[in-house]
Amino acid sequence: MARKPKKYEDDDGRVIADMSGLSRPTLFRPGRPDSRESRPPEPMEQEREERPWEDTGMSREDRRAYIWAAMKAALSMAAIYIVAFGLLIALMIWLWN
Repeated sequence: MARKPKKYEDDDGRVIADMSGLSRPTLFRPGRPDSRESRPPEPMEQEREERPWEDTGMSREDRRAYIWAAMKAALSMAAIYIVAFGLLIALMIWLWN
């Protein structure tokens, strides 16, 4: 004898979010997709530009200036952390003696 499917009073049969294409992630390799249930990739809509990062409208000098400014900012933050760590070590040595 087959069971009757449960019918809830407030269920009108509509699907809010289709969960049929989702599967549980693997326990031992979470980054790897499950090979058993693989759907073919959906065709992507036409992209406006295939490589939008190539034509930025910036000159070579501007690009180098931006890269140099980012490097200076990163190196200055690294220097601040190194100096603070050195001062902390010096303070600990001074308090220990």
